[in-house]
Amino acid sequence: MEILAIYSRQLLVKQFTEITVFKVSVVTPVYNAENFLRRAVESAVYIEEVEEIILIEDQSPDNALALAVSLEQEFGKVKLFQHPDKKNHGAGASRNLGIQKASCEYIAFLDADDYYLPNRFVKDKLVFETHDNCDGVYSAVATHFYTQEAKIKFFEKGFGYQEILTLTGEVPPQELFAVLFNRHQNVTGAFCTNGITVKKSVFKKIGYFNTALKLRQDIHLFKRLAGFCDLYPGEIITPTAMRGIHDSNRMTKIKDHTQYINLWWKSLKKEFKNKHLEKSKYDIFLQCYFNYLAGQPNKIIAVKSLIDNILKYPRIIRKSYSDFDFNFWKVFGKNWLTLHLISFKNKLIN
Repeated sequence: MEILAIYSRQLLVKQFTEITVFKVSVVTPVYNAENFLRRAVESAVYIEEVEEIILIEDQSPDNALALAVSLEQEFGKVKLFQHPDKKNHGAGASRNLGIQKASCEYIAFLDADDYYLPNRFVKDKLVFETHDNCDGVYSAVATHFYTQEAKIKFFEKGFGYQEILTLTGEVPPQELFAVLFNRHQNVTGAFCTNGITVKKSVFKKIGYFNTALKLRQDIHLFKRLAGFCDLYPGEIITPTAMRGIHDSNRMTKIKDHTQYINLWWKSLKKEFKNKHLEKSKYDIFLQCYFNYLAGQPNKIIAVKSLIDNILKYPRIIRKSYSDFDFNFWKVFGKNWLTLHLISFKNKLIN
C-alpha cells in the first residue's frame, strides 16, 4: 500500500508538472529589419513563458546580421541561425527552419518589425491547460503604422484595415474554419501570425509554411490549421501583440498580387483534397473558391472554371449553396435566359 501511495504521488507530481510547465520557442525571421529587431527581441525576452527566441537571419542587405549577433551575445534566450547555404530564402522558409530548430513543445512567431505586449501568453497557458485536445491558441493583435505613407500604401493595396485583428466572438474549434472563410452566421474576423501559439507537433500533421507562396503564407497556414486541428480562442479582446506596417513591408511593395492569389487558391485546394478535409469544411471552401473563380476578370477563364468545377462537384448547385446563383449570374450575366435557368434548377432540387 505504501509503495502504491508513493507511486500515486509521483504520478500526480508528473501530471502537475506537465500541465504547468508552459515554455515557448519564439521564431523570428530576420530580413532588412535593422531598425526594428531590437524592439521585437526585447518585447519577448522578458516574458516568463518565452524559453528561447530563435532568430533566422535570411541574408539581409542591411546590418541586421550584426545586430542579431549582438543580441545573441546580450541575451541568453536568443539563438541565431542562418540557412545552411547562407542565401536568402524568404519568410516562410525561415519560419520553417526556426520551427525545426525549436526545442520547446509550443511555438509562437514574431516578425522582426513587430513586437509583443506583456500579456502575450497569459491566456494561452490557461487555454492549453483547460483543453487536452488543444493544438493551438489565437489572440488579438493590433496594428502599428510606423509612418503615414505606409498607412496610405496599405489601404491602396486593398488589404483592408481593422484596428485589432481578432474575432468578434468566441467559437468552438469546429466552427473556426467557417469564420476564417467568412461563412459563419454570427462571428467574423481574422488573426495574425504574431498572435498564434501552436504545438510543434501540428506541423507533422499539416506541414509547414508553403514556401512557393510569396504572399499570405500565414493565412494559408491558418486555413489549414482550422481545417485539420483544434484551435481555441485566447485573449481576443485586448491586444497581445502589435504588427508593424512600414514603407519596406513586402506586401506594400509588390505591385501585382494576382498571380500570387491564383497560386494561393490552387495550393489550398490541393492541400484540402490530398489530406481529405472533412466534407462540411470542404464544401465551405468550395463556395469561396467558386466565388473567386467567378470573379476572374477574364470571362473565358471564369466560364471554363465554373463549368469544370460544376462537373467535378455537382452538389454546389444545390439551393443550400446560396452563392451559386449569384456566381452564375456574375459569369453569364443576368438576363431572361439565365434567370429561367436558375429558376428551373431551383424547382428541380426542391
